[in-house]
Amino acid sequence: MQLKADREQWPYTWEKVQGGGRKRYLAHLLPKYVRQAILKKEEIDSLVPANQRQRIVKTIMPDQQPKAMAKADLLRLYMQAKAAAPWGKKTEARDEFMVAYNSGIAYPQLFETLGEQNYKTLEGWERKVKKAGGDTMVLADNRGYHKRGKSALTPTQTDILLRCALHPNRPRVSEAIRMAHAIMNTKGIENGSSDATYRRWLNEWASRNHHIWTFHREGAKAWNDKCAYYIERDYSLINVGDILVADGHVLNFEILNPWSGRPKRMSLILFLDMKSGMPMGWEIMPTENTQTIASALRRSIIRLGMVPKVVYLDNGRAFRAKHFQGCQSFDEAGFAGLYERLGIKTIFAWPYHGQSKTVERFFGSFAELERWCPTYSGTSIERKPPRMMRGERLHRKVHENAMAGRFLTLEQAHRAIAAWFDEYASRRQRGHLDGATPMEVFLEGRGPGVDKAELTYLMMSLEVKHIHRNGISFQKQNYYHPALYGRRHPVVVRYDQQDLSSIFVYDQDGSYLCEAAPVEKIHPAANLLGRDEDKEKLVRNIEHKKQLEKEASAMARNLLETEILPQHEKQMIDLGVVDEAGGPPIKQLPEKPKQITKADEEQIMAEVAELEAASAEVVPIAEDDYQPTVVDEASMMRQQLESLGDVDRYDMLIEMEAQGQLIPKQWQAWMRYFELSPEYERHKEYFEEARAKAAMMYQAAEEM
Repeated sequence: MQLKADREQWPYTWEKVQGGGRKRYLAHLLPKYVRQAILKKEEIDSLVPANQRQRIVKTIMPDQQPKAMAKADLLRLYMQAKAAAPWGKKTEARDEFMVAYNSGIAYPQLFETLGEQNYKTLEGWERKVKKAGGDTMVLADNRGYHKRGKSALTPTQTDILLRCALHPNRPRVSEAIRMAHAIMNTKGIENGSSDATYRRWLNEWASRNHHIWTFHREGAKAWNDKCAYYIERDYSLINVGDILVADGHVLNFEILNPWSGRPKRMSLILFLDMKSGMPMGWEIMPTENTQTIASALRRSIIRLGMVPKVVYLDNGRAFRAKHFQGCQSFDEAGFAGLYERLGIKTIFAWPYHGQSKTVERFFGSFAELERWCPTYSGTSIERKPPRMMRGERLHRKVHENAMAGRFLTLEQAHRAIAAWFDEYASRRQRGHLDGATPMEVFLEGRGPGVDKAELTYLMMSLEVKHIHRNGISFQKQNYYHPALYGRRHPVVVRYDQQDLSSIFVYDQDGSYLCEAAPVEKIHPAANLLGRDEDKEKLVRNIEHKKQLEKEASAMARNLLETEILPQHEKQMIDLGVVDEAGGPPIKQLPEKPKQITKADEEQIMAEVAELEAASAEVVPIAEDDYQPTVVDEASMMRQQLESLGDVDRYDMLIEMEAQGQLIPKQWQAWMRYFELSPEYERHKEYFEEARAKAAMMYQAAEEM
């Protein structure tokens, strides 16, 4: 510009300034094209916003800032020392300040940070700050920072390194670098950088592209857990019981399977209240059964005291495959219709998305109980107890001796889990509970209660069983109710695994039959060795059995008199075997025995005494006089009667009487004697029914 002005001889005047003078050109005397350029420049500057014309403050790195501020403090003290000195003493003041500073005594902290300095360096700082408009951050040390983020590696080298490092087999960084070296050598690519250079570049790239690094090396699940944006829930917008979250967890300890008798790791199905974090109902599954979800929900509703509005269920493949074999989808398993009857909305969580179910975090705390169980098997392969590892014979032997073949039963597991749940509910919690316990929050919003009967049909576990003579066999126990008598068909049994005191029995069409209770076990010798309760049980069961037999015989007698005998008589007349007038008369049933008088009783007792005395007389027989005799039918009958008990003997004599056989006087006397005994009075109805039944049976046989 100066050469152009001299060449074109622009008019100017001299202006005196400090240290000399300078040319001052007069704008109105400049050439026209110069004046137009000046006006255009001024017009452009006027259009630029004011904030863009402000001084731009230089941004420095955090590690540069402390030293830059120390330089600014030292420069400020230096300039104050010079300004305080009078005219002509500036140099002397400068030297004294530098000596005091470099001694490390006057400003020890600044000296420790900046070290020894020269006044020329400080003068240079002053000029730099003045040129920057007073911004002391220009004093920051920028050596090496201009190369930050830059690498000596070429794009080709970094591409090869990334292809090796982002392999789904997750090779180590050192292995990826060695593989990259081998590929470069094969392709003839220059490779003069060290392994540390490759490692630094790869670590820097991974820190800025963590989502890509995680997705390629660990998969979508890890990307979702570590990198993906997550939605934060506002728990203040819901109340206790609004939302229950359900999930399954394979227990990390073994329980004895009541069906197979072998220990196994069972699955726990748990419902958790989202508002309070309180564990509600649960169920332990010995076998895979989708009805356990309904059973656990039923207990949750009972404990909650109301029906929840929403239930979160895990509909992922992993959950169904792990806990419910053969269940392709909960949408097709009847859950939607089952919950709609109770007015519950169901939400099926995203597969492989643990953040949508707050119960996942709860199972992490639940591992505390599992670690204290004697049959603990470890929460992972790395955390297995020593007894389950190879070569740990001592630990295995100690565990076997301590357990002695015993395992936790299903009932013991339920009790342990319930105790831990109660203890967990009394713990102070952080997060949205803000120091309150789950129990406190739960009790504030608990419902008034529900009718258990309404939940029975929908929420209990279900199995198909067959009725047999003693009722229904379920879990090595017979359950009986009089409504099951006479039935031999499949039925649907609904039960609560935590309360097996009764089971509910439904017909195959869904109609309710009864609530069956476990069959009472009777003492093998109740009358001799049992207590009064055992005797009462025996009498009660015998009476029940006789009542059933009476009902059956009455039904058979009615059928015989009303259907069988009339039809048989008609058939005989139609065949011409007998005619209506000359047919053999039907024998009447024998009358009931007449009441025995006192005289008859004395006569019977005399005859019995005479028979006992006769049987007691033993006539010795010499060996030479012994002659073998042939036992006839009467002798065999007598021996058989003597070998029987009183009840069976009387029953046999009734049958002989109905057949028309001649009963010896000895046994006639015994029958009259037995009819006076308490045993006969206890079974009197049975003997009368047996007498009538035998009479009808043999009368029909004679007619045929």
